[in-house]
Amino acid sequence: MSRNPFRKTVGLYEVMATPYTTTTHDTKGETAYTKPNQMDTSYSPPPKPRTQESHKNVEFNLKDQHKENKKKYLTAKYGAHQMFLIKKRLGVEMWIFDELRKLYNCENDDHDCELELEDILNLDTDTERRDYALQQLQDVKQPPDVVNAFIEELLQRAKTL
Repeated sequence: MSRNPFRKTVGLYEVMATPYTTTTHDTKGETAYTKPNQMDTSYSPPPKPRTQESHKNVEFNLKDQHKENKKKYLTAKYGAHQMFLIKKRLGVEMWIFDELRKLYNCENDDHDCELELEDILNLDTDTERRDYALQQLQDVKQPPDVVNAFIEELLQRAKTL
């Protein structure tokens, strides 16, 4: 790393000395100073003054080194009541997922059912909720009494939320 000979620290500020070149005129023998065409105009902040605590921490300048991008996660702390409600709803959603796997006789989420707990909770009456669930479960191969038992249990669990 080469040091610029025209940078000088004055007090807390770093200043840039302008590089002039000397040329002589043959006619009178006088020396004239001319300014070059390009000048370094970059600025670097002054160094931080050292305090008693600053010697404990070592700071590295990582401008030239590759910084590894880390994934950042946002976490939130919920109150006890809010966390209870979240766990309760998650329990109902996991129950729905398990029951849909049983109704469709599949081991994973291979079925085309779009039954959503949020949609059920947004409906006002039990008849609207029942009709919505029946519409979403049209292509189930199970007998109607098994489907109706699932819907009744679903409506009971949705009322607890």
